[in-house]
Amino acid sequence: MFKHRWRYVFMLLLGGYSYLNTVLTQVYVHYPINAPWYSILLVFIATTVFVWEGNRLLEKFLFRQTTNFKNIHPLLLFFLLSFPVAFLSAFIPTWLVGKVLLRQEWATLALPFQLIIAFGFRANLFLHCINSILYYWRRFQQQQAETEELRKISFQAQMQSLRNQINPHFLFNSLNVLSTLILTSPQIANEFVEEFSKVYRYVLRNYEKELVEVRQELHFIQSYAYLLKKRFGNSIHIDIQVATQYYPYYIVPVALQMLIENAIKHNVISHKKPLHIRIYTNENQTLTVQNTLQKKNVMEEDSTQLGLNNINQRYTFINQHAIDIKQDESTFTVKIPLIKIENAL
Repeated sequence: MFKHRWRYVFMLLLGGYSYLNTVLTQVYVHYPINAPWYSILLVFIATTVFVWEGNRLLEKFLFRQTTNFKNIHPLLLFFLLSFPVAFLSAFIPTWLVGKVLLRQEWATLALPFQLIIAFGFRANLFLHCINSILYYWRRFQQQQAETEELRKISFQAQMQSLRNQINPHFLFNSLNVLSTLILTSPQIANEFVEEFSKVYRYVLRNYEKELVEVRQELHFIQSYAYLLKKRFGNSIHIDIQVATQYYPYYIVPVALQMLIENAIKHNVISHKKPLHIRIYTNENQTLTVQNTLQKKNVMEEDSTQLGLNNINQRYTFINQHAIDIKQDESTFTVKIPLIKIENAL
């Protein structure tokens, strides 16, 4: 508030209004002050300017020193430190006008000093109240904007998860595999249906959640990998090496499936060029999904990276750590952080 571009207009209005208020309430009848009216008006305006500008400079100084005052609310600290500013802002104009310009004695200036110092503290309190209201209003608007942004990202991520899982291509390919197995291997077809139902059951139960246990996600991925293996045969290899100590940790639901789907979408899969996908953990509490890089031509409109962006944005909102994406000549690697339950939102 103290940095407002129209602040000098507000200073003149506040100073003029305060002087007019003292005239209308007959302050000078009860407290006779031996000074022309324009000098009193000048003191009111000057005091208002000094209080406002003094607080603006103090706020600027405190902004640079915020790291040194972590155990006290910034508004409270700001208000406490403004008392000397208010006192000096009232004392200096009264001394300049009364002693320097009007050449009055100190005894004559005692009452004006008391009155203008009282006004300085009231003006300071008024300005800090307005500043606090604006401060919390901005904080409220910021929180509202962040909540709305998170809601939009969550909704977008949920829709992306459903598109990746329950999309026509995946459903069509799975049904084609199932129809072939029914004719050739009824027993395997029955196993395929069981794993197929596990995949959809997991998606329907967890796509709205913010976090799921690594243990649950891995069980889901094993069923999903089974379906892919029946579809691609030896053209795809999914190797899962996740230490059991990380099973109680949490990750974003369906994140691993989205990364596998991304690898299948953008790489050639054939008997001559089988796609290798590794899912493993290391000591820095991250889970890595790495696939061999054998790019195929993908139309630009199909390569939106929406899945990667959604995973990244959800992690940024949940634990303030983005995913790590790296690519070299032979591999494409994505590292996602593992979250402890006490840090989960």
